[in-house]
Amino acid sequence: MSATVFKKRILHNCIALAVSLSSASLASGAMSSDKDPSSAFGGGDLADLSLESLMNISVYSASKSEEPWLRSAAAIFVLTGDEIRRAGVKTMPEALRLVPGVTVARVDAHSWAVTTRGFNGTLVDKLEVLLDGRSLYTPLFSGVYWHKHNILMQNIERIEVIRGPGASLWGANAVNGVINIVTRSAREAEPLYLEAGAGNGERTHAGFSTSYKNDSAALQLYGRQERFADFRYRNGRSADDGFESSRLGFRSDIQLGAGDSSLMLQGEVYRDRVSQFGKSRDETNEVDFILARWSSETTSRDGFELAAYVEESDFSIPGLFLEKRRTIEVEGTTHFSLGDSHELVLGASYRHTCDEIDSPDQNLLGFLPHKRADETYDVFIQDQIELIENRVRLTAGVKAEKNNYSGIEVQPTLRLAYTPSSGTTLWGAVSKAVRIPTRLDENILIFAPSPAPAGTVIIAGSPNFDSEKLVALEFGFRQRYSDDLTLDVALYRNTYDELRGLDFSVFPAEVSNEGEGDSSGVEVSIQWNYSDAWVHRASYAYQHIDYHAKRGSTDTSIKTDNRNDPRHQGMLHSSWQATDTLGMDMRLRNVSKLPDRKVDGYTELDLSVSWQVDSNLRLTLLGQNLLDKAHPEFSTATSETEVHRAVVFGLEWTY
Repeated sequence: MSATVFKKRILHNCIALAVSLSSASLASGAMSSDKDPSSAFGGGDLADLSLESLMNISVYSASKSEEPWLRSAAAIFVLTGDEIRRAGVKTMPEALRLVPGVTVARVDAHSWAVTTRGFNGTLVDKLEVLLDGRSLYTPLFSGVYWHKHNILMQNIERIEVIRGPGASLWGANAVNGVINIVTRSAREAEPLYLEAGAGNGERTHAGFSTSYKNDSAALQLYGRQERFADFRYRNGRSADDGFESSRLGFRSDIQLGAGDSSLMLQGEVYRDRVSQFGKSRDETNEVDFILARWSSETTSRDGFELAAYVEESDFSIPGLFLEKRRTIEVEGTTHFSLGDSHELVLGASYRHTCDEIDSPDQNLLGFLPHKRADETYDVFIQDQIELIENRVRLTAGVKAEKNNYSGIEVQPTLRLAYTPSSGTTLWGAVSKAVRIPTRLDENILIFAPSPAPAGTVIIAGSPNFDSEKLVALEFGFRQRYSDDLTLDVALYRNTYDELRGLDFSVFPAEVSNEGEGDSSGVEVSIQWNYSDAWVHRASYAYQHIDYHAKRGSTDTSIKTDNRNDPRHQGMLHSSWQATDTLGMDMRLRNVSKLPDRKVDGYTELDLSVSWQVDSNLRLTLLGQNLLDKAHPEFSTATSETEVHRAVVFGLEWTY
C-alpha cells in the first residue's frame, strides 16, 4: 500500500472512528409547551389539517418569538406530533424523514446520518439539535448520537426544522440548520399510556407514560425500551452492530402565582448497549440530566424566561475508548415590544463542559490533554421591525460568542419578509454562521496501527485550527392558491471557507483548515387537501455541491469526504382517514445516488395503517422499505450494511 493511500485511509477511517465509535458504533424553554401552536391541527383529525390552520400556525425557532409560519423569513417546517403518530414511526430519524428537505440515511442498526443542505455523514457537525432547550450535540465533535434520542414519540408536541443558518439566535454550529424538538406539557399527557411493538429483524419497543394533575401542577412519569438486532453486510455476514436502550424520566409543569408564570422541571436516566468490535467490547452509554425552566409572560409580546440544565454522560468501549463528561448551561431570554413596530429579543447564556478521555489502545487514537474544561459565553439581540404594518417586516439580529478555541465569534443575520396579501409571502435573508473547533480538531492523536510501535503519531490535532465559516444567501416564497392548495419554495447559495482537512506537508499530518467551496439548491413543498379526510404533500430538494481543497493544499480528502449527499431527493406523502376508526399513511421517497460513497439511488415505500379498536385501544401496522428486500442507504470508509424490508406490529392503550 502506498503512503498516500495509507494516509487517506487513516483520514477516512481513524478520524471517523475516533468520534463515531458510538454513532458508527433553548427548543428553548423560552416558549412554554403549555402554549400549543400545533393545536390548530386538533387531536389527530385530518379535517383539522386545513390550509388556513397551516398558514397561521405559530413557529418559534426562526426568531425566538411567536410568529405565523406564513410570515416567517426562513425555510422552516413544522412537523406536529399528530403527524408523527399517524406515520407510525418510533425513532427520531424516522420522524425526520417526514420533513421536506431533510436528508436522512440509515448507516447500520444503531447509526444514522442526518443533515440539511449538505455535509451528511456520521460526523455531521453543522446542525444544531435541541430537545426542550437542551442541546443534543456532543462537544467532542459537535455532532449528534441519534440512537440515544429515540424518546417516546407520544410525548412530542412538534418538531420545528429550519433549513439554513440559525446562528444569530442559536449559536455556533447552527450552520446548515436547526432541529428544535418540543415535548408536550405534562398537563396534556394521558393519565395512562402503554405501547408495545415487535417486527422482523428482532426489532422490539415498549413504553409507558402516566400523569397526575391538579389545578396548579401536573407530573408525568415515562419510560421506553427498544432493541434492534444486528444488520448484515452485502455478503450476508453479520455487522455485529445491534443495540438495546432504556430510558426513565419525568416532567413536571407548575403554574405559579396568578397564572402569568410557570415552572417546568424535567429529568431522565438513559442507558444503552451497542455491539462494537465483537461482544467483548460492547459500547455502553449512560446519560443523566435534569432541566429547569421558569417563564413569565406579562403579555403576548412581553415576557422573560430562564432555563438551566446539568447533564452527565459516560461513554465506554472497554479497552478502546472512555469519555466521562459533565455539561452545565444557563440561558436567560427576554422579549418585549417598543411601540407598535419593534419587537426585541435579548438573551445571554453560559455553558461549561468538562471531560476526561481515556484511550488505552495506542495503535488507534488518543486525546491530549486527557482532561479538558471549556466555557462558552454569548449574548444576542434581535429586532423585528414592522416597516409596513402586516406587509413588510425586517428582522436584524446578531450573536457574539466567546469560546476557548477560536475566541470571539460574531454571527449576524438580516431577514426581510414581504406579505402583499393574506396568502402570500416573499422573503430573503443573508446570514453568517461558524462551526467552532472541538476536541477532535485540536486534541486528537491518530496512532499508527499495529505492527507499528505503540504511540507512533501519524495525525495530530492543531491548536491553530480556526472556525469553519459560512455566508448564506436565501430567498423564499409561500403562496396559498386556494382553500385546498399551498406552495412553499426556498432557494439558497452557501459559501464555505476554512473547511477541515489534513495538512500532509508536515509530519505528523495536522488537522487544518484546508478547504473551501459552495453549494446551492432549491427546495419545494406542496400541500393539497383533496378532502377533509385525505391530505397529500409532495416535496423535492435539489442541491449542487462543490467543495475542494484550497490552492496549494496537500489535502486529498475534502472533495470526497464532505460530499456524501444526494443531488436529488423527493417524497410523496399521503394521509387518509378512511373511516372514523381506520387511517392510512403512505410515504413514497426517492433518493439519488451518493457518488462519493458509491451508494446507488433508490426509491422506497413506507406504509402505516392504524385501527382504533375502541376508545382505549389502537393497533398499528408499519411497513418500511417495501419495494426492495435490502439496499444500502449510506456507507462509511470501513463498511457498508444494508437496510432491510421491515414490518412492525404495534399496539397502544390509553386510559
